[in-house]
Amino acid sequence: MPEATTHVDLPNKIRTLRMSRGFTQEELATASGVSLGVVRKIEQGGTARLETYHALARALGVVTMTFVSAGPPEPMLDGPPETMLAPIRAAVAPAMNLRGEPMFGTADATEVSLSRLATTMATVSTIYHSNHYDELAPLLPPLLLSAQHHVIQLDDGQARLDALRVRANAYNLAARYLIQVRAHDLALTAIQHSQQDALTLSDTSLLSAALSIQAWAMMRQGRFREVVDLCVHAAEELEPRMSRATAEELSSWGTLLSRASTAAARDNRPDKADEYDSLVIMAGNRIGYEHYGSVDWSFGPLTAALKQTENAMVVGDHGKAVELFGRLPRGVGRTVSSTWNRARLDEARANTRIGDVSRATEIMTGLRLKAPEWLRYQQLGHDVTREIAGTAKRRLTDDQRALVDFFSLVD
Repeated sequence: MPEATTHVDLPNKIRTLRMSRGFTQEELATASGVSLGVVRKIEQGGTARLETYHALARALGVVTMTFVSAGPPEPMLDGPPETMLAPIRAAVAPAMNLRGEPMFGTADATEVSLSRLATTMATVSTIYHSNHYDELAPLLPPLLLSAQHHVIQLDDGQARLDALRVRANAYNLAARYLIQVRAHDLALTAIQHSQQDALTLSDTSLLSAALSIQAWAMMRQGRFREVVDLCVHAAEELEPRMSRATAEELSSWGTLLSRASTAAARDNRPDKADEYDSLVIMAGNRIGYEHYGSVDWSFGPLTAALKQTENAMVVGDHGKAVELFGRLPRGVGRTVSSTWNRARLDEARANTRIGDVSRATEIMTGLRLKAPEWLRYQQLGHDVTREIAGTAKRRLTDDQRALVDFFSLVD
């Protein structure tokens, strides 16, 4: 997660809360799972990532956002270089002329082919789900530009509606990619374009998918309360009648509530997280299998169960998380690769925390071999590898050394 923007008086706030609870720095470190050195540095004026503030908030009995507020951000040293984002930025947020018209163009701007565009969209989506981000990056800008030109050229009838649908899906895919590479503000711009197209089409599935991705980007920015409000309000409007709800309706509703559950858990409101999570499980079980919706996203009993494991990790119950991973539903289909891979990172960390470093190494090695382009963008992957290397009792194994080398860590 990104560096948090903090109160100027954060050191005094944490120190005062710690002392009011009767904790020494050592006791707060033990209760939160944060190292003593980090606790000391924060109380001396240092900053930390949001997951660290969440752990401290949980130990002190306050919500995470107690330690986060508006203010000047810290410099980002590990975000994507602007030159790498320039082509997709020009497609998502092009320059506007004096008449408010977007300034983009290609030599074949007037040549349109919906069938060719749809085929390209399907190909790019496959590349995304295969985690080939290096291959994906140069393909997204021309896909977005082509979708925009189709909407402009096909200005009437069913063809225009079809073009709008492809463009909505293209923006959705671009937003998901941009979140993975930590370009969260640009991702929000892209997904809000998708949302506008969904509204034009009056497509509830596309709209709920856009809201879900918007919530994901906002969560990466630490906007937990906003995410809960956004998703709960939308879920209330979309709540289906269980007796006759379709898989698509249940999927849309359950996905929004799963975002609300995650945000509430990260804001240290476990009761609310459990409340939303029970509805997520109900929706997943009602479908009975992993349902892939209109935007190439899945929801079902497996996705719902993975939400429980994620929330167990957020509250620091690593033993429960490992137990839940061992009880995941089988024979219900697969969830999307990014959801599954992210859950595997949680499983690796949970095993590290309970002392099963061998199992954690096995999981991380599998991710390194199967999804290297995805893994290298995951801060959690860096953190788990550091824990594995720091917990190893003897010399690092070959697999552990390969992980250290993969993330360019110093062991």
